[in-house]
Amino acid sequence: MSKRKPEKVCHSVVEASDLIKQLANPNRLALVCYLMEAPRTVTELEDDLGIPQPTLSQQLTQLREAGVISRQRQARSATYWINDARVLPLVQALRLVFAELKDIRMQDRGPMDGMTPGMPDMFD
Repeated sequence: MSKRKPEKVCHSVVEASDLIKQLANPNRLALVCYLMEAPRTVTELEDDLGIPQPTLSQQLTQLREAGVISRQRQARSATYWINDARVLPLVQALRLVFAELKDIRMQDRGPMDGMTPGMPDMFD
């Protein structure tokens, strides 16, 4: 069995933790899920996700500064897309886990129990 050097393990743990922190906010997770489908403009993100513009701007900045997403400005518009491919398997794993949990909840209760009306279910 090969031994990893402690500093490499610690660095990997810190990187993983930092990436998970970026996905721990509901608005940022919704943004990442939506951007996984295709690049989007700020207007599309605001209209489709219903996140107020000041909050949207703050969360996009945080994701961009963390390197999770990238931005291209075009005149008075900006388009965002996923920049860090490591988020893709994380979100796919979350979708799998929550799809299984949703199936269990629907069998036990009903389709709307525990869901916030109006909030898109990004794990469908």
